[in-house]
Amino acid sequence: MSLTVRNLVPEFLEFWDRAAAEDEQQQLALWNQYVESAPEVIQDLRRSGRDPDPQQAFELYPKVLELVRANAEVACSWVEEAAELVMPVLEATHLDVHAVVMVGLGTANGWVSQFRGQATLFLAVERIPEGTAAQILAAHEFAHAVQLSLPEVAWTDSGPLGQWIYAEGFATALTAEMLPDYGPAEHLWFGDGYDDWLTNCLQVLPAAKAAILADLESEEDDVAARYLTRNSEARFPDRIGYLVGTRLVQDLRRTYGWPELARWSAERATEEVRRLLS
Repeated sequence: MSLTVRNLVPEFLEFWDRAAAEDEQQQLALWNQYVESAPEVIQDLRRSGRDPDPQQAFELYPKVLELVRANAEVACSWVEEAAELVMPVLEATHLDVHAVVMVGLGTANGWVSQFRGQATLFLAVERIPEGTAAQILAAHEFAHAVQLSLPEVAWTDSGPLGQWIYAEGFATALTAEMLPDYGPAEHLWFGDGYDDWLTNCLQVLPAAKAAILADLESEEDDVAARYLTRNSEARFPDRIGYLVGTRLVQDLRRTYGWPELARWSAERATEEVRRLLS
């Protein structure tokens, strides 16, 4: 295995040390130089068709600068520790994994997506408040990076809702099994304070499962958002699809080992989700 971690936090600190005292026009010029040299910073927005708002970022950065500086020294170790935890369990020590540690735009704490033809793990340090969140999140996203890459035909960034319910369930169920000292809500939200959310989800779980089954083949972003993101217009609690997927994969674990579950095609994963929801 080779693990390549690109640490962009020093580049951010260099940019912000120059930009903090400048006027808006000069800040924007420095921002353009920064993201041109580090396109990973805005990649998550670009891939979903959104344009970054530099002004919003400029308002955010002074508020998170202390956290960014604190995380700058340890963030790469989060990825390395996640690799040591996840790779042997999935029998994936032959895999090459790419990761990026950076300061994002305050929109997400971690994700995996295709970057320059490679499934890449991203951690945004301005959204990771403490060690518990870092340990769970890094392992969760590392599980995604491996699970997207191991099948004979690697998964892509697009696909029906069913495969993303499986993917989020896979990563969450894996971390819950490997890091049993944390409770289920902590694994589902990468931190504490969500026990009431879990209770609310359990109360509507049968209806949520039926709704997900009806939408299983949809590839629309707004449909996925109903179940996998914060969505004030959804009829279910935010991110309830994570809980549905986690319970499905935990059911599958009674029959299958982690290495096999990690190698299923997107089609097989969707069909297994359908079977268990039907």
